[in-house]
Amino acid sequence: MDEGGNASCGSSWDSLDPGGILPPRARLGLIVPCYTPERFDDILRLLDSVARQTSPVDEMVVVVQQSRELLELLRDRLERLTTVRARLLFLNIPPRVSMARNYGVRKVESDIVAFVDDDSVLAEDWASMTQEFYRGRPDAIGAAGAILPLWDSPAMKWFPRELYWILSCTYWTWTSPTLVRNGYGANMSFRREAFDGGRSFNESFGISGWGSKGWQGMGGEEPELSMRVSAETGRPILYVPDIRAWHRVKSHRLTLRSIVRRAYWEGRLKAALSRNPTRPANLLHTEWSLLRDMARAQFGRMRLLVSCPLVALRQELVVLLVVAVVFLGFVDGKLRGYRVDGVGGSAV
Repeated sequence: MDEGGNASCGSSWDSLDPGGILPPRARLGLIVPCYTPERFDDILRLLDSVARQTSPVDEMVVVVQQSRELLELLRDRLERLTTVRARLLFLNIPPRVSMARNYGVRKVESDIVAFVDDDSVLAEDWASMTQEFYRGRPDAIGAAGAILPLWDSPAMKWFPRELYWILSCTYWTWTSPTLVRNGYGANMSFRREAFDGGRSFNESFGISGWGSKGWQGMGGEEPELSMRVSAETGRPILYVPDIRAWHRVKSHRLTLRSIVRRAYWEGRLKAALSRNPTRPANLLHTEWSLLRDMARAQFGRMRLLVSCPLVALRQELVVLLVVAVVFLGFVDGKLRGYRVDGVGGSAV
């Protein structure tokens, strides 16, 4: 471990061919931001899932922010992880996931750069499915993997699927690769050239940690980068249901306070992005599609109303609440003139 908490990783690897054609065995790098010892058990579950991959992850960078306690807890565990080249990095800054991801991007050398949250668990074929997708789709610049909720309690399963985005999980029901605007940080990846020319997550916004107090700050660094990468490379990002991960959902995330805060900030984000002069013409296409899906879900809820009326009513109320609060956040953001500029820009 060298000064600053960085471990040596050995010799450099060749970079990805500019044409986007991967070698038969593409090198896969994984970046994991973390910031609090409270999630140490979650991180251990993630590391165990990395160790169990049927096709190995070639390189993993764990970026610890601010917490030296967590750094020390992870040091010994990573040294005992023999199935992957692991590096433990330290950033002595207040937690901000976009900064941790960018720091990790500067350190990895793999053909594919993947991101997961520290409370994710990977399917055993996650690495092989990721590599298979990029070999089979040389046109794609990125992949949004499926993110399934890992409920802390079975009683939480009442939450409607069309609102899984509030939990940083995917609500899409497609069974084959489908074009999307962006992925979610709990399970997404890009080809290495997505970060050519200094492209990175916009560090002027993005959440600054998640706790029992709910969503903290305006998220959205994933869609902002994804839209910029797709626009500047001219290559798509696809949702790939076979690249699976589970994301832990604690009970406090289904409290009224957490749901309202998350919905409000989502509306504010969309207002900020809509004022960006370089925004795509179809910026809110995903949101309009989601609204149509939510409308269709009401028919299924009518059947549920007969068999489980309390569950159906609870789902209906939370859907209406979220739609109203997102709209309120959007209007508030528009009136305040919030916008998100490009890399190195600001959310003002």
